[in-house]
Amino acid sequence: MDSGFRVEYYIKTGIVLLGATFPITLVLTAGPFALLQATMISLITCLTIYFVGTKVFSIDKRLASVIGVGGSVCGVSASMAIASSVGAKKEDLYTSVTLVVSFALIMILFLPFVSKLLNLNPGVAGAWIGTSEFADSAGFAAASSYGRMAGNENAAIQGFTLMKVIGRDMWVGIWSFVFAMIACIKWEKEERGVRPSAMEIWWRFPKFVIGFFVTSLFMTAITSGYSTADFNKIIKPTVIMPIVSLRTWAFIFCFLSIGLTTRFKELKAVGWRPFGAFTIGVFVNVILGFLLSVFVFGEYWSALGK
Repeated sequence: MDSGFRVEYYIKTGIVLLGATFPITLVLTAGPFALLQATMISLITCLTIYFVGTKVFSIDKRLASVIGVGGSVCGVSASMAIASSVGAKKEDLYTSVTLVVSFALIMILFLPFVSKLLNLNPGVAGAWIGTSEFADSAGFAAASSYGRMAGNENAAIQGFTLMKVIGRDMWVGIWSFVFAMIACIKWEKEERGVRPSAMEIWWRFPKFVIGFFVTSLFMTAITSGYSTADFNKIIKPTVIMPIVSLRTWAFIFCFLSIGLTTRFKELKAVGWRPFGAFTIGVFVNVILGFLLSVFVFGEYWSALGK
């Protein structure tokens, strides 16, 4: 099994397992404000990176779409899904993964420090971290760190979970379908002069995203009879957390395989322009997330953990 195949295998496995930790009932209990904020963040950040990348920095539209969704949704898994949807090159995926992981590590230190400096409410800080982090594990670490400093770890983690794990991560499937349609109906026609058949959208759509929704529906079915309290007390520690551990290991092996297959000469050829577009998207993401978490929906997030 070559290293390139391992990357695809592990990340697909991780996305399917992500669905198993994502019962649809959690979406319904997340509340309209959490879902609205997640939607605004995903749309604005993705479109900012894409249009700045293509119009200002003149990078390839497929690369722009991969880093755009990678920076607005679920980092590595979203990058993989979109790369499959639009037929991006291997270098495009690895560029996005490198950017996502690099900024995720920076945010682990930056977000808790600034939250502490501003003395933010733990729930508010958790929501801000959820809108600004690029990886679930990195965001959980940042939210947990600030929650302990602020004396209410539960509120910070709850805010992060509602925003990132539930709100933003569900956009993986949505963006995959949207960009599969754009790539097939518009880009392919412009490049080849002939519009591909409608079935091409189905073949291009990353099937592992369907696995995400199937496992989500399965977990919804077996947990629907539990109240929120019983879910957190019984299902979460005995069912959800072991799956989360498996998902974490899948992504660890994915990162290892990416390291084995990455050639920095290939990444260097991409140039600094993707970094510039992604960095602008990060600034928009962080500032917009702060405004929404603190001023627009601050009352909602402040009530968490009470």
